[in-house]
Amino acid sequence: MMRGAAMTWFWQAWLAAVVFIFPIPHTIALRNLLLLIGVLALLASWRRAPRPQLLSALKPAAWGLVATTAWLALHSITVAPAPTFALDNLRGDWIVPLLTAALAAYAAARIEARLAIRAIVAALLAHMLWVLGWQLWLWVGAGMSGPWPSRLGSVPFGESDYQSSLNGFLFALLLAERVAVKCVGADVALFAGRKGWLALAVPVIADAALRMRNGTAVNLALLVAAILHLARRQPRFILLLVAVASLAGASVTLDPRWSGLKESASMGWSSPGSYWLIGNRTMRPLVPSGAQIEESAYLRTAWAHQAMLAIGEHPLGLGFGRDAFGRAIEAKYGEKGFVSSHSGWLDFALAAGLPGLALLLLSAGLAIRGGWRQFRQHDDGAGLMLSFLVGSYVLRCLLDGHLSGWRLGLFAFLCGTLIAAMKSPKHRT
Repeated sequence: MMRGAAMTWFWQAWLAAVVFIFPIPHTIALRNLLLLIGVLALLASWRRAPRPQLLSALKPAAWGLVATTAWLALHSITVAPAPTFALDNLRGDWIVPLLTAALAAYAAARIEARLAIRAIVAALLAHMLWVLGWQLWLWVGAGMSGPWPSRLGSVPFGESDYQSSLNGFLFALLLAERVAVKCVGADVALFAGRKGWLALAVPVIADAALRMRNGTAVNLALLVAAILHLARRQPRFILLLVAVASLAGASVTLDPRWSGLKESASMGWSSPGSYWLIGNRTMRPLVPSGAQIEESAYLRTAWAHQAMLAIGEHPLGLGFGRDAFGRAIEAKYGEKGFVSSHSGWLDFALAAGLPGLALLLLSAGLAIRGGWRQFRQHDDGAGLMLSFLVGSYVLRCLLDGHLSGWRLGLFAFLCGTLIAAMKSPKHRT
């Protein structure tokens, strides 16, 4: 019994440590060491330990993922101009995340489901508390006289965009948990009593502190979906739309980039200028009203337009890799240095072709449906968490180039944990 309790603590600590280390820059060696430790621990107890089961609700999504992987491999060999380059990218940015998800699933299956989910949530909570504490420290250090610090340079590592991704994962998990508790009861709660609502308050506050427009938009979409579902059961929850309006109002008020968004985006889509390509300040255009462009909206829209033109020219893609947009720009304009169009969907279509993007979105849709069915049929909170997590990540990838790197790897790790934590026919609690 003592050995079993020790292994339970080990797997909780291991899950939390991997999630905590995953996004931190320059920690790849430590991350790989943790993953290796997990592999060795699994192998040491392989024969007598439980293993994750693929539930019937998720089998269509699994087949969709198999079809997507098969297309990517076939595409890399037969369509990609540089097969070796594409296959190497496929290994690093697709196969490795899949293996990471499998490792997480096997690890999470060794312990009670609630403990596994609580471990990954605790690590994400730690990151957001670190961000808020960091900003509080900067604000106190400035004499508490200026505005609350935010955005670039006001986070403990990386950029605000890093932290916004983590916050999005956390918000999706905790919002789904609260919805499940309201629909099913306290038996599915991760935290007792009011602690669940206090935990959810952390990513809500962090969203306002980080001021990342796309992250806020995705969180609002999730919140609206949650409210509409709850309102079907209890109409009084429609009042929570006030919270949505408040969060949206805070973002618009605190983030100056919302002003001039429409004009700047329109200019980015249709402007004949090349500021988006060269970045020369003397070529910076003005919007029709005469004001300066909102640069983020202008550049993202211009890059999206160029990506769509490139997809039209290369509907079968240019070979798998996160830099497909950069390769398209270099081939067309001779400019180097571009990587992503800042839309993961467009990047994927440019890399793997329109069939690849269709298979990817189909797999994601089947995963969302599978998690939802698992929740509705078995009162399984982990299923709803998977639906919210996949939905929020896919939507965020439409708005940002997040479909690769540590974000994809961490997303896969979280999904693997949730899949293993779902109720099997033997009903894990």
